[in-house]
This record gives sequence, C-alpha cells and structure tokens, in this order.
Amino acid sequence: MLCGSRFGRGMIRPGGVGFDVDTARIDALLHQLDLAEKDAHVAINLLWDTPSVMARFEGTGPLSRQAAIDLGIVGPAARASGLQRDIRQDQPCGLFRFVHLPMAVVGTGAVFARAYTRWMEILHSLRFVREQLRAMPAGVRQVPYGPLAPAGFVVTLNEGWRGEVCHVAITDEEGRFSRYKIVDASFRNWSGLAYALRGQQISDFPLCNKSFNLSYCGFDL
Repeated sequence: MLCGSRFGRGMIRPGGVGFDVDTARIDALLHQLDLAEKDAHVAINLLWDTPSVMARFEGTGPLSRQAAIDLGIVGPAARASGLQRDIRQDQPCGLFRFVHLPMAVVGTGAVFARAYTRWMEILHSLRFVREQLRAMPAGVRQVPYGPLAPAGFVVTLNEGWRGEVCHVAITDEEGRFSRYKIVDASFRNWSGLAYALRGQQISDFPLCNKSFNLSYCGFDL
C-alpha cells in the first residue's frame, strides 16, 4: 500500500523516504489495522484457551536467562528469557521519543514465553503504529544529505522485529561506499535455537523453530 512491495523495497532512501503517505492511505491503513487486530485476537486467543496447546508450549525448548546472555541473544527471543534488551532503549541515539515504548519481557524462556512475548509485541505495535499514523508530520520526503565523508567507518544499530540489526558502512578516499555489511538478528539467535533443542524430542523441533521464527538467509548476511 505504501511502496508497492510487501518487502518494503525502496521505502527508506538516503536523506528520507521514497514514498509519502496521504490522508487516504492513512485511513486505509488504520482500517487494515482494525481488521488485522480482530483476526489476531480470534486466532491467538484460541492458543491460550486450548489446554493441549498450552501443554505443548509450556516447558518446551527452554532458553535460560544465563544462556541467552552467554549466547548474545537479541530481540523478542532475549526478552522471552528475561533480558531487558532493546536497542530503542539501550542505545536510542537521537530516537529518544521511542524510549518510552513498553518492553515485553516474560522470563521463562520456553516456547510459551516466546509466543507470549510476540503477542505482547503485536499489541504494542498496533498501538504504536496507530499513534504514528495519526500524528504524521508534514515535510518533504527527502532532504539533501551532501557527499559522504571520505575514509569513514560507521556502525549503526536498529531494533528490527526479530531484534538487533547492525549496519556497518565503510567509505573509500573519494567518499564512495567500499563496504556495507548488515548483520541480521537471526545471525545472533540461531545458536539460541540450537541450545533450546538440547535434550528435546525431535517432534519439538518445528515448535521451537517457529517460536524463534528466524530467517535462513539472515544467517548469511
């Protein structure tokens, strides 16, 4: 609806964004959020109200707080193990208006904790997106940013929906990119999945795998 791609391609550009959002799109997005929230409540509440589901979720694939620390787990998987770890609060770097966002922390570290953490994040995200759409600032899509600094090295951290995403940019002597590396949260969290499967039955793998919900290609970024 915003940029013609479900992957958000072309949305973020140097100096701003590639597409603007008008009143009609804001109204349409708010309507879609209402529908999505209704469907989510119906489907997800079935999980919490079904004893057989809870029996499979609780205690399966545990990742302790200490193991999450030792393995460097990030994002919802870390917060499900009791770690208060969120780049928006740990290193806001100019995004102080996001520091107030609630952090969904559960603590038991099992499949249920990861599922419930994700549910709380869905609820927080619905509220946050609605607030941002209703307070959309005026302005231009992009502003001139000038030439890049030569021989530069910059590291930037963002909180993605799976957790910490690290961008590393290096410029040459003429201010052109010589290297640009992205480390996805999945790169850090695959070891958490492997650890959570220790001592588990083979039938627990699909459940644990989807509770971490990692990106296969993200491991290679």
